[in-house]
Amino acid sequence: MSASAPALEYSFPVDVTQLPAKGRDYTLTAKDDDRKRVAERLGLLELPVLTARITLTPAGSGIITVTGELQAEVVQSCVVSLVPVKSSIAESFSLGFSREPDEDEEGGELDLSPHEDPPELLTGDEIDLGELVVEQLALFIDPYPRAPGAVFQNPKKPGVETGKATISPFAALAKLKTQNKNN
Repeated sequence: MSASAPALEYSFPVDVTQLPAKGRDYTLTAKDDDRKRVAERLGLLELPVLTARITLTPAGSGIITVTGELQAEVVQSCVVSLVPVKSSIAESFSLGFSREPDEDEEGGELDLSPHEDPPELLTGDEIDLGELVVEQLALFIDPYPRAPGAVFQNPKKPGVETGKATISPFAALAKLKTQNKNN
């Protein structure tokens, strides 16, 4: 019995073997149920909007370039006050995928600039554009959202307050150390 892959929160598989030489454009708009599942996966309070325009283009040598624009409205918890924080995301992305080389293609190396990410290895004939959009969204959301005017209050130093002075929790240890030196 083989373990099956977990179901994706948002899936839109595309067969890359059917791409025309000039490429193909896709427009994705996540439905309510998909957005709820993606919001839960990414720890968002809400995900009212998730859309993307994506172009897949064969680039030769088994490389497929994926360029796109992602738009989303997200609601997160403020890291300071926990109140909901709404934000808009409008970002572009570009990725490359490499098809596994055929038996007759051997030893060819990819010529990449040191500033380019190497293409991801594509196993099979499909790229799941829905999962790709979710991964890109995860990269673009603010990891530390803060509500306007939210200010972090630094807690007081640890210790015991006695009237005007604060006694350090390490005061007893310092006292013992002094006593041991005197003995």
